[in-house]
Amino acid sequence: MKRQFSTIDLRRGDVFPGLAYRFSSLRETDSGVELERDFLGENPLHYYMDTKKVELIIASNIQDIKIYLEKHQRGFSWERVRAVSGNTKVTIDDQAFASASPKEEEMGPTLQDYELRESFDCTDLRKAGRRIRELLQESIETRLQSIPDQRIGLLLSGGLDSMSVGYLLSKVGGKEVIAFTLKVDEDEKDISKSREIARKFQIELLETKIGYDEKGASITLEEYSPQRELLYSKRIAEGITLDKVIRDSLDISGSPKKDNLFCAAAMYLAGQAIRSEGVETVFCGEGPNEMINDYGYCPRDLGYPTDDKGDMYFREALTFGLKKTDRQLGRGGLPKHAIARMGKMFAHHGLRLEAPYFYRDIARIMTRVPHITSYDTIKQHLVGAMFEGEGLECFIQGTSKEKFQDGSGISRMFASYDQKKLVDEFEKLYGIEKTGYLTSAKK
Repeated sequence: MKRQFSTIDLRRGDVFPGLAYRFSSLRETDSGVELERDFLGENPLHYYMDTKKVELIIASNIQDIKIYLEKHQRGFSWERVRAVSGNTKVTIDDQAFASASPKEEEMGPTLQDYELRESFDCTDLRKAGRRIRELLQESIETRLQSIPDQRIGLLLSGGLDSMSVGYLLSKVGGKEVIAFTLKVDEDEKDISKSREIARKFQIELLETKIGYDEKGASITLEEYSPQRELLYSKRIAEGITLDKVIRDSLDISGSPKKDNLFCAAAMYLAGQAIRSEGVETVFCGEGPNEMINDYGYCPRDLGYPTDDKGDMYFREALTFGLKKTDRQLGRGGLPKHAIARMGKMFAHHGLRLEAPYFYRDIARIMTRVPHITSYDTIKQHLVGAMFEGEGLECFIQGTSKEKFQDGSGISRMFASYDQKKLVDEFEKLYGIEKTGYLTSAKK
């Protein structure tokens, strides 16, 4: 019997490609629809069941669903939006569509059950570092095989993760690597480190200057000589109101959580500059912070029965999401938040984002490396082991972990937008209070 509902496919295949390691697939049959998402959830996948029009709307972004419905003069309801979790197949037939109860099942072993291709002692830091380096190289090479462009971009923050990706990219032949680093203030520590890294790796560096005054924000691309002589300057945009940046970032990312939103706003601005250079694919170092938990999140604060920041089960949840009842993590874990912050923002500008640390074997090892020293120094030791003897020691010590927390140039730029204001703006856009972890901000 042929199914009664029709499908509307709004997915952005150009920037979220369907590949073996990252996909969001749609399979249609006479009796129903199957939706599948890759292991770590790099490609976002949302769906919306409109029972009045008997339509199943599928998209890479909630915003695209909302725009489609408004264009056809139909109401949007956040409660009807669903997300397909990583490593999950969702099956929808007529009965599931009518009852809004699709069938969900794991497509393979979860991260905690996944077995490495070879047995490995994750407690040996030197061996773990060397193996992660090999896997990161493998991940980068796999991704490059699917990218026809001669020029590729790199988000260079000055931190360990983007530094390691940049170093390995600089060793690849046949590609021109252009690094982009975001700056609000000239003397930020991360900017200075980005300059040193680009110079050491012989990568072209374009500094994306974000200025702001009473007229709004401006975006300027700058390139300097090693002696800090200005070689190139191009104004990309000016007079962008901060309200517009915040509204668009909320709308595109679908998340009002302040730290995530400030990162999304930064990517919203940076994406315009990167696209103006004709770059279509950008690499980043997203991933290790959650896999290692060097942010220092306390498991007990998020509903887990331990205070051990190095707890393996908790770090798996940060990376992948293990249970729907997680107050903040949900089922998506790292990709749920990282993609909201970065992937969707870049897709808005037609940019494809590649995060080579999103690799199941890397995640399996990194979530199991013990906090041999402490949570805030383990990454330095691990990255040191990854690149032992390769002359990178000066870039490994004393690095920062986050550019968008309170105190950064971006956070100062948006200082008037506290958590309550962001939640209120989000409600105006989508008509619903987002999630439980934000309710305290409204009291």
